[in-house]
Amino acid sequence: MPAVLRLPNWPATTEQLRTTSASIYLGNLDARITQLEGADHRAAAVAQALASSLLHRYRILGRWPDVERAGALLQAALQTAPESASLQLEWAGWLLLVHRFADAEAALARVQGLRSNGAVVDGARLENLQEELALATGQYERLGEDFREPARQAPAEFYALAERAYAALLHGDLDLASRLYFEAQHHYRDVGPYPLAWLHVQQGIALLRFGHYAEAAKFFEAARERIPQFYLATEHLAECLTELGEYDHARALYLEVIEQTANPEFMAALAGLESAAGDLAAAQRWQSRADEGYESLLRDHPAAYTQHAAEYFLETGRIERALTLATANLALRQDLGSRLLYAEAVNQHGDAGAACEQLRLAGETGLNPPELQSLRSQISCP
Repeated sequence: MPAVLRLPNWPATTEQLRTTSASIYLGNLDARITQLEGADHRAAAVAQALASSLLHRYRILGRWPDVERAGALLQAALQTAPESASLQLEWAGWLLLVHRFADAEAALARVQGLRSNGAVVDGARLENLQEELALATGQYERLGEDFREPARQAPAEFYALAERAYAALLHGDLDLASRLYFEAQHHYRDVGPYPLAWLHVQQGIALLRFGHYAEAAKFFEAARERIPQFYLATEHLAECLTELGEYDHARALYLEVIEQTANPEFMAALAGLESAAGDLAAAQRWQSRADEGYESLLRDHPAAYTQHAAEYFLETGRIERALTLATANLALRQDLGSRLLYAEAVNQHGDAGAACEQLRLAGETGLNPPELQSLRSQISCP
């Protein structure tokens, strides 16, 4: 277990590192959205500001209609202001969020073209989105030395440290990732609660991926202490508690986050909990609701939900459907997660050779996340 986890201020409590209360923070965000909703959306700046606020609220509350509304606003604004570099940049970020990677790459190319013609562009934001695209699509060779060698001297900046920590995690180094996440907390200088809650969730996810459920739960609890409505913290805490056998607490959390988000992923998780707890009728009810939810999302937003749906159908034993979706997802993106998902699906379908080929390609990246380590132990390859 990483030694940094024994430090008394990791994660920092709200007493050790004070931030704005969640009620004030979310209240201000809602008020801003309401104000912008009443303004003239035909103005590109208004549409962009409203879309940005809606997307920020989505990242906290997990309500998909905020994503849909933001996309519609940006698309309409681009009809009247196609030469707005900042609008194109916001649009590229939205396209990345919904996994429309080819469209996102085209939008980023348009931003670069506008900059070449003298437009003022947020260079840091452009670079960040280019890196996000490369990471999401498995183009790891386009990432820099900091990604390939995360143990290098790290910059004293919150988000840069968090990015380096994620790179360390992909290399399979939980100890380094944890130290970098802690260092990021040390460099937090704002009063907004969301970035810290997000950071604690990232550390929790890192521990969860290595199977350290009790330790991970502490970080999800810390994130909820800052923002009780933070949906990622809630659902991951429920996941940890399920693994630890604390079914009643986990069930209450899943019901809370399902009510908040209507996300079928969490319905599926609750179905798994009820099955483990012995209530097969409840498990079937929640699985039926998850089925309906995924079918709806696959119909309306196929790119955004193909990977999640493939994982769901694989976990519930519907191998043919899972393989079809995993194949479609691999065509969209060739990142490690997509390769491993396809490898698992095709292996369960009986084609170990195809699975081994994906493991070989995954190994060529030089990365070694825990999921790759686990799958290598399950599939016998030459």
